[in-house]
Amino acid sequence: MSINILERIYKASEMAGGVKDIVVFTQSFKCYGTLVKDHKDNLKDILTLKDATICHHFDECSCNIESPKYEWLNINEDKIIAFSILGYMTCEN
Repeated sequence: MSINILERIYKASEMAGGVKDIVVFTQSFKCYGTLVKDHKDNLKDILTLKDATICHHFDECSCNIESPKYEWLNINEDKIIAFSILGYMTCEN
C-alpha cells in the first residue's frame, strides 16, 4: 500500500486550523513556503508551494537573504521525507 504524503500534508494543514505555511524536507534540501491547496493549480503527485525559500537541510536554520526564493516551487511527492505545518515561522541568521 502506497503512502500518500500529499493527503497527509493537506490533512495536517486542516487539523492545524487551515495553516498553509510549511517546511518540507527532501534528501537534498529543505524549503519553506505556502501550500497551494487549490486542486486546479496542483499537478498529480506534486506538492506546490508559493513564495518558497530553499535552505540547507537538517542543520540549524540556514535561511538568509541570499537563499534562493521561488514564486512557485513544485516538489515530487516521492522526494518528500518529512514536513511540518508552521503556525509562525521565523528564521534568523
